[in-house]
Amino acid sequence: MNRKIKALVRTSRTRFAMFGLLTVTIGLASAVAAHAQSTSTFGGSLHVVRGYQATSSTTSVLLMTIPNLGKVEVDCLGGMSRIAFYPAVSGSLWFTHEGGTAYASGSSGTQLSNQSTDDVIVAQFATATQTATMVISGHPGATCVYAGQATVQP
Repeated sequence: MNRKIKALVRTSRTRFAMFGLLTVTIGLASAVAAHAQSTSTFGGSLHVVRGYQATSSTTSVLLMTIPNLGKVEVDCLGGMSRIAFYPAVSGSLWFTHEGGTAYASGSSGTQLSNQSTDDVIVAQFATATQTATMVISGHPGATCVYAGQATVQP
């Protein structure tokens, strides 16, 4: 049973990594500007926010704003892929990165990534009334490339 769970976790990490790299590749192929964001609403209650950013900035730049919940900012300090979430309201943030799970609570910013290799982060930010599930990928380099998607539901 333990082997099956470990294999499932390993497979899901690989799929997230492949999804993230695919997202970055599609973003590179279809990006018109260095920063793009779109928001879609389905059935009046489900919102999807997508963001793309290519930057060489060493200070935070906006990847995407999640209405009423917060924003994701990225930068490329030292050629590292750096991703942070800044909540607009108090809530709980669970995220997985590199196979580990972390938790943050409150309304202060939380750094989700700071590494020199490609990465994918899966995060869930929950308040009393809404939940945002985010998938964010980063590619470090002279120009760092980021793609993200957040699904917000009541």
